[in-house]
Amino acid sequence: MNRKTLSIMAALALMTVVGVASTYAQETKVKAHIPFAFSVSSSTLAAGDYSLGQLNQNAWVIRNDEGGGAILTVVTPNGTNEDNSAELVFERCGARYFLSEVRSPGETSLIPKSKAERSIEREMARNGSKPETLYVLASVR
Repeated sequence: MNRKTLSIMAALALMTVVGVASTYAQETKVKAHIPFAFSVSSSTLAAGDYSLGQLNQNAWVIRNDEGGGAILTVVTPNGTNEDNSAELVFERCGARYFLSEVRSPGETSLIPKSKAERSIEREMARNGSKPETLYVLASVR
């Protein structure tokens, strides 16, 4: 194949991926007010209003509605959410909060634990304590 044909094929593939990703993001959008700072992977996000958009079954975009910043997080599908509600699940480890799960109508997605979260949990276990699970109700738009 010549260079022009390869460029056209690459452009078409990219447009298809972007189109599919935007379709997924429009299908599932969860909005919530999170009253505390929290961590996702290696990022720490301020308290505030957030929109979460699902790109595909393995990725969510978390967008701060006030500041406009956004991060992408990889998730693992974890079954169905039969009650058609939406909520975010956090693990509180000491003074820090970690987003651990996104529950949207029809499905549940787990967010892998970060190194920092695993480290804090090990320290808590040595001290005989466990993380606390907190739920933040969300709406679907």
